[in-house]
Amino acid sequence: MTSARLVLASLAATVRRPPAEGVIGAGVLTAVLLVALLSPLSGYPVGADVDPASRGLGPSAAHWLGTDHLGRDVFWRLMLASRAFAGPGLLACGVAAIVGVPLGALAGWSGGAVAHAVRFVVGAVASVPRLVLVLLVCTVYGSGPTQLALSAGVAAAPALALAVWARIEQLRSTEFVLASLAHGVPAPKLLLVHLVGAACGRSIARQLLATFGSFVVLECTLSYLGGLGVREPMPSWGNMLVFEWGRGIGLSVVAPAIAIWITVAATVAAGRLFAEPVDG
Repeated sequence: MTSARLVLASLAATVRRPPAEGVIGAGVLTAVLLVALLSPLSGYPVGADVDPASRGLGPSAAHWLGTDHLGRDVFWRLMLASRAFAGPGLLACGVAAIVGVPLGALAGWSGGAVAHAVRFVVGAVASVPRLVLVLLVCTVYGSGPTQLALSAGVAAAPALALAVWARIEQLRSTEFVLASLAHGVPAPKLLLVHLVGAACGRSIARQLLATFGSFVVLECTLSYLGGLGVREPMPSWGNMLVFEWGRGIGLSVVAPAIAIWITVAATVAAGRLFAEPVDG
């Protein structure tokens, strides 16, 4: 069995009989990402969509979720707003994996002084609350999507590193590992394929889903607060909320709030697909 097939077989064994909530969550996340990818094809004129004559309209065939107080279509802005977190959120997950997985694997496999050094680095980053760290980076280097994603990925890396570290540290002295080394399996292959890929794959997947869900909340929070994140006239679920807040509880407020809740709940539910056997 090749290395790639071994890792895929491990993950497939996890989702062979998936829980219903996990399948639903994964489906919702897939739909959100597809919307983010395809919504620009709609040609909706962001920035040129103000129509005072159509402000505050209810749902209709022309405006499925009505319009906001500037006459802008709530449905299409809701769809386009998914771009604010989809791409940057995936980038944040990639950064967390690139930083956290090697650090955790190195510390778990090596132990000793290396583990203490990694613990110091990881602890230093983890000691700063995620929101504070992201705000510091965005204040110094700018609040573009790339800066936001990079800082959020670094902030999420400690949790991923600790999860990988704990798993590998638990397994490195098992009979399977010792026997593999005795039979000449190269240590790098054993570590990367069997321990990181096969043994830690489910934990990594859960952590990355949690990172994506956290990024959705983070981006919406920064856009809601203003000054950071996506700014008007570009839509974000966060700035859609604050833009209409205090003008009544209509779909222009309820729709983005529900969208945030559904997306974050979907990341939690999708994580059930990668639950460890002892987790049920």
